[in-house]
Amino acid sequence: MSEPLDQIQYLVASKNRVRVLEYVSETPADRDELSEQLGIPRSTLSRVLTGLEEQNWISQHGTDCNSTPLGAFLADELTSLSEAVEAMQHLEDVIDYLPMDEIDFELSRLRDARITMPTQTDPGAPLRRARELLHEADEFWFLTNTVVSPLAETLQEQTIQGDLTIVGVITGELLDAVSNSPEFREPTQDMIESGGAEFYRYDGTVAQTLGVADETIAAITQIDRDGHQRAQIETDDQHVCSWAMSTIEEHRRQSEQISASTLAE
Repeated sequence: MSEPLDQIQYLVASKNRVRVLEYVSETPADRDELSEQLGIPRSTLSRVLTGLEEQNWISQHGTDCNSTPLGAFLADELTSLSEAVEAMQHLEDVIDYLPMDEIDFELSRLRDARITMPTQTDPGAPLRRARELLHEADEFWFLTNTVVSPLAETLQEQTIQGDLTIVGVITGELLDAVSNSPEFREPTQDMIESGGAEFYRYDGTVAQTLGVADETIAAITQIDRDGHQRAQIETDDQHVCSWAMSTIEEHRRQSEQISASTLAE
Protein backbone atom coordinates (compact mmCIF):
# COMPACT_ATOMS: atom_id res chain seq x y z
CA MET A 1 0.00 0.00 0.00
CA SER A 2 1.28 3.46 -0.90
CA GLU A 3 2.09 5.97 1.79
CA PRO A 4 -0.66 8.60 2.25
CA LEU A 5 1.67 11.40 1.21
CA ASP A 6 2.59 9.51 -1.95
CA GLN A 7 -1.06 9.30 -2.94
CA ILE A 8 -1.63 12.95 -2.11
CA GLN A 9 1.41 13.90 -4.17
CA TYR A 10 0.16 11.79 -7.05
CA LEU A 11 -3.25 13.48 -7.04
CA VAL A 12 -2.17 17.10 -6.67
CA ALA A 13 0.73 16.77 -9.09
CA SER A 14 -1.85 17.19 -11.85
CA LYS A 15 -4.61 19.78 -11.74
CA ASN A 16 -6.49 17.69 -14.28
CA ARG A 17 -6.59 14.72 -11.89
CA VAL A 18 -8.03 16.92 -9.18
CA ARG A 19 -10.59 18.53 -11.50
CA VAL A 20 -11.78 15.21 -12.93
CA LEU A 21 -12.06 13.58 -9.51
CA GLU A 22 -14.01 16.53 -8.11
CA TYR A 23 -16.30 16.61 -11.16
CA VAL A 24 -17.26 12.94 -11.16
CA SER A 25 -17.65 12.92 -7.38
CA GLU A 26 -20.52 15.37 -7.91
CA THR A 27 -22.17 13.60 -10.84
CA PRO A 28 -21.38 10.71 -13.18
CA ALA A 29 -20.18 11.84 -16.59
CA ASP A 30 -19.02 10.38 -19.88
CA ARG A 31 -15.70 11.17 -21.49
CA ASP A 32 -17.13 13.64 -23.98
CA GLU A 33 -18.74 15.67 -21.20
CA LEU A 34 -15.57 15.68 -19.13
CA SER A 35 -13.45 16.77 -22.08
CA GLU A 36 -15.88 19.53 -23.03
CA GLN A 37 -16.70 20.84 -19.55
CA LEU A 38 -13.14 20.75 -18.21
CA GLY A 39 -11.36 21.67 -21.42
CA ILE A 40 -9.10 18.63 -21.30
CA PRO A 41 -7.93 17.07 -24.59
CA ARG A 42 -9.23 13.52 -25.03
CA SER A 43 -5.75 12.01 -25.15
CA THR A 44 -4.83 13.68 -21.86
CA LEU A 45 -8.19 12.79 -20.33
CA SER A 46 -7.68 9.12 -21.18
CA ARG A 47 -4.40 9.05 -19.24
CA VAL A 48 -5.97 10.89 -16.30
CA LEU A 49 -8.90 8.48 -16.11
CA THR A 50 -6.66 5.45 -16.32
CA GLY A 51 -4.51 6.72 -13.48
CA LEU A 52 -7.49 7.56 -11.26
CA GLU A 53 -8.99 4.14 -11.92
CA GLU A 54 -5.73 2.44 -10.96
CA GLN A 55 -5.93 4.27 -7.62
CA ASN A 56 -9.50 2.95 -7.22
CA TRP A 57 -10.84 6.51 -7.06
CA ILE A 58 -13.06 6.22 -10.15
CA SER A 59 -14.68 3.45 -12.13
CA GLN A 60 -15.22 3.33 -15.89
CA HIS A 61 -17.96 1.51 -17.75
CA GLY A 62 -17.50 2.05 -21.43
CA THR A 63 -17.30 5.83 -21.81
CA ASP A 64 -19.11 6.49 -18.52
CA CYS A 65 -17.12 7.53 -15.46
CA ASN A 66 -18.14 7.57 -11.83
CA SER A 67 -16.36 8.04 -8.54
CA THR A 68 -15.91 5.14 -6.20
CA PRO A 69 -16.80 5.53 -2.50
CA LEU A 70 -13.09 6.06 -1.80
CA GLY A 71 -12.86 8.67 -4.55
CA ALA A 72 -15.92 10.52 -3.29
CA PHE A 73 -14.49 10.51 0.23
CA LEU A 74 -11.14 11.81 -1.01
CA ALA A 75 -12.79 14.54 -3.10
CA ASP A 76 -14.80 15.69 -0.09
CA GLU A 77 -11.70 15.86 2.09
CA LEU A 78 -9.82 17.66 -0.65
CA THR A 79 -12.57 20.28 -0.78
CA SER A 80 -12.25 20.81 2.97
CA LEU A 81 -8.48 21.17 2.62
CA SER A 82 -8.85 23.62 -0.24
CA GLU A 83 -11.26 25.72 1.82
CA ALA A 84 -8.81 25.70 4.73
CA VAL A 85 -5.99 26.88 2.46
CA GLU A 86 -8.24 29.59 0.99
CA ALA A 87 -9.06 30.77 4.50
CA MET A 88 -5.37 30.75 5.43
CA GLN A 89 -4.46 32.83 2.39
CA HIS A 90 -7.34 35.22 3.05
CA LEU A 91 -6.35 35.73 6.68
CA GLU A 92 -2.57 35.71 6.46
CA ASP A 93 -2.29 39.51 6.69
CA VAL A 94 -4.57 39.75 9.74
CA ILE A 95 -3.99 36.50 11.61
CA ASP A 96 -2.01 38.36 14.29
CA TYR A 97 -5.09 40.50 14.96
CA LEU A 98 -7.30 37.54 15.85
CA PRO A 99 -7.79 36.48 19.50
CA MET A 100 -6.60 32.93 18.86
CA ASP A 101 -6.69 31.99 22.56
CA GLU A 102 -10.37 32.96 22.77
CA ILE A 103 -12.07 31.90 19.55
CA ASP A 104 -13.93 28.59 19.55
CA PHE A 105 -14.74 28.36 15.84
CA GLU A 106 -12.77 27.05 12.89
CA LEU A 107 -10.76 29.64 10.97
CA SER A 108 -12.35 28.36 7.78
CA ARG A 109 -15.49 30.22 8.85
CA LEU A 110 -13.64 33.45 8.09
CA ARG A 111 -12.65 32.52 4.55
CA ASP A 112 -15.34 34.85 3.16
CA ALA A 113 -14.90 37.55 5.80
CA ARG A 114 -14.68 41.15 4.70
CA ILE A 115 -11.24 42.44 5.67
CA THR A 116 -10.50 46.15 5.66
CA MET A 117 -6.97 47.36 6.23
CA PRO A 118 -5.23 50.71 5.71
CA THR A 119 -3.34 51.17 2.48
CA GLN A 120 -0.97 53.83 1.22
CA THR A 121 -3.75 55.35 -0.86
CA ASP A 122 -6.48 54.84 1.73
CA PRO A 123 -5.04 54.85 5.26
CA GLY A 124 -8.46 55.52 6.78
CA ALA A 125 -10.24 52.57 5.17
CA PRO A 126 -10.87 50.60 8.41
CA LEU A 127 -12.27 53.66 10.18
CA ARG A 128 -14.54 54.53 7.29
CA ARG A 129 -15.86 50.98 7.11
CA ALA A 130 -16.50 50.93 10.85
CA ARG A 131 -18.53 54.13 10.59
CA GLU A 132 -20.49 52.70 7.66
CA LEU A 133 -21.33 49.65 9.74
CA LEU A 134 -22.64 51.82 12.56
CA HIS A 135 -24.79 53.81 10.14
CA GLU A 136 -26.22 50.62 8.68
CA ALA A 137 -27.08 49.04 12.05
CA ASP A 138 -30.09 49.47 14.32
CA GLU A 139 -28.40 47.84 17.32
CA PHE A 140 -24.74 47.47 18.15
CA TRP A 141 -23.05 45.58 20.98
CA PHE A 142 -19.35 45.97 21.63
CA LEU A 143 -16.49 45.12 23.97
CA THR A 144 -13.41 47.32 23.96
CA ASN A 145 -10.41 48.64 25.83
CA THR A 146 -9.87 51.76 23.75
CA VAL A 147 -11.73 54.57 22.04
CA VAL A 148 -11.44 56.06 18.56
CA SER A 149 -12.62 59.68 18.44
CA PRO A 150 -14.42 59.56 15.05
CA LEU A 151 -16.22 56.35 16.03
CA ALA A 152 -17.24 57.86 19.36
CA GLU A 153 -18.70 60.79 17.45
CA THR A 154 -20.66 58.47 15.17
CA LEU A 155 -21.98 56.49 18.14
CA GLN A 156 -23.11 59.68 19.84
CA GLU A 157 -24.76 61.08 16.72
CA GLN A 158 -26.62 57.88 15.85
CA THR A 159 -27.70 57.24 19.44
CA ILE A 160 -28.88 60.76 20.23
CA GLN A 161 -30.88 60.83 16.99
CA GLY A 162 -32.54 57.54 17.92
CA ASP A 163 -31.14 55.72 14.91
CA LEU A 164 -29.01 53.31 16.95
CA THR A 165 -29.17 51.56 20.30
CA ILE A 166 -25.91 50.39 21.81
CA VAL A 167 -24.68 48.14 24.59
CA GLY A 168 -21.03 48.76 25.33
CA VAL A 169 -18.74 46.91 27.71
CA ILE A 170 -15.55 48.88 28.38
CA THR A 171 -12.59 48.29 30.62
CA GLY A 172 -12.23 50.11 33.91
CA GLU A 173 -9.03 51.73 32.68
CA LEU A 174 -10.83 53.13 29.66
CA LEU A 175 -13.77 54.29 31.79
CA ASP A 176 -11.40 56.22 34.03
CA ALA A 177 -9.87 57.88 30.98
CA VAL A 178 -13.35 58.77 29.67
CA SER A 179 -14.37 60.20 33.05
CA ASN A 180 -11.29 62.42 33.11
CA SER A 181 -11.79 63.77 29.60
CA PRO A 182 -14.64 66.24 28.89
CA GLU A 183 -14.23 65.38 25.20
CA PHE A 184 -15.50 61.88 25.88
CA ARG A 185 -17.27 62.17 29.24
CA GLU A 186 -20.01 64.57 28.19
CA PRO A 187 -21.00 62.75 24.97
CA THR A 188 -21.09 59.48 26.91
CA GLN A 189 -23.38 61.05 29.52
CA ASP A 190 -25.62 62.38 26.75
CA MET A 191 -25.90 58.93 25.20
CA ILE A 192 -26.83 57.31 28.51
CA GLU A 193 -29.39 59.99 29.30
CA SER A 194 -30.95 59.60 25.85
CA GLY A 195 -31.98 56.07 26.80
CA GLY A 196 -30.38 54.64 23.70
CA ALA A 197 -27.15 53.47 25.28
CA GLU A 198 -26.07 51.16 28.07
CA PHE A 199 -22.46 51.10 29.20
CA TYR A 200 -20.81 48.61 31.53
CA ARG A 201 -17.52 48.77 33.40
CA TYR A 202 -15.42 45.62 33.14
CA ASP A 203 -12.56 45.48 35.63
CA GLY A 204 -10.39 43.04 33.74
CA THR A 205 -8.22 42.74 30.67
CA VAL A 206 -9.63 42.97 27.16
CA ALA A 207 -7.21 42.24 24.36
CA GLN A 208 -9.53 42.68 21.40
CA THR A 209 -12.31 44.99 20.29
CA LEU A 210 -15.41 42.99 19.33
CA GLY A 211 -18.65 44.27 17.89
CA VAL A 212 -21.91 42.75 16.70
CA ALA A 213 -24.35 44.66 14.51
CA ASP A 214 -28.00 43.58 14.64
CA GLU A 215 -26.88 40.13 15.85
CA THR A 216 -25.99 39.27 12.25
CA ILE A 217 -22.57 40.82 11.57
CA ALA A 218 -19.57 40.25 13.81
CA ALA A 219 -16.63 42.64 13.68
CA ILE A 220 -13.18 41.93 15.11
CA THR A 221 -11.15 45.13 15.21
CA GLN A 222 -7.51 45.77 16.00
CA ILE A 223 -6.81 49.24 17.38
CA ASP A 224 -3.26 50.30 18.23
CA ARG A 225 -2.20 52.31 21.27
CA ASP A 226 -2.48 55.54 19.29
CA GLY A 227 -6.16 54.86 18.63
CA HIS A 228 -5.68 53.92 14.96
CA GLN A 229 -7.55 51.00 13.47
CA ARG A 230 -5.16 48.52 11.92
CA ALA A 231 -7.72 46.07 10.61
CA GLN A 232 -11.41 45.29 10.70
CA ILE A 233 -12.64 41.77 10.04
CA GLU A 234 -16.36 41.33 9.42
CA THR A 235 -18.44 38.24 8.84
CA ASP A 236 -22.07 37.20 8.80
CA ASP A 237 -21.17 33.62 9.69
CA GLN A 238 -23.71 32.52 12.28
CA HIS A 239 -21.20 30.67 14.45
CA VAL A 240 -18.80 33.61 14.58
CA CYS A 241 -21.64 36.03 15.39
CA SER A 242 -22.84 33.72 18.15
CA TRP A 243 -19.32 33.51 19.58
CA ALA A 244 -18.88 37.29 19.52
CA MET A 245 -22.27 37.92 21.15
CA SER A 246 -21.69 35.34 23.86
CA THR A 247 -18.22 36.77 24.54
CA ILE A 248 -19.58 40.29 24.93
CA GLU A 249 -22.50 39.06 27.04
CA GLU A 250 -20.18 37.06 29.30
CA HIS A 251 -18.09 40.18 29.96
CA ARG A 252 -21.26 42.22 30.49
CA ARG A 253 -22.47 39.81 33.18
CA GLN A 254 -19.21 40.34 35.02
CA SER A 255 -19.48 44.12 34.75
CA GLU A 256 -21.20 46.98 36.55
CA GLN A 257 -23.61 49.18 34.64
CA ILE A 258 -22.54 52.80 34.36
CA SER A 259 -24.94 55.67 35.05
CA ALA A 260 -24.52 59.20 33.81
CA SER A 261 -23.71 60.31 37.34
CA THR A 262 -20.89 57.76 37.49
CA LEU A 263 -19.10 59.91 34.95
CA ALA A 264 -19.57 63.17 36.89
CA GLU A 265 -16.47 65.27 37.35
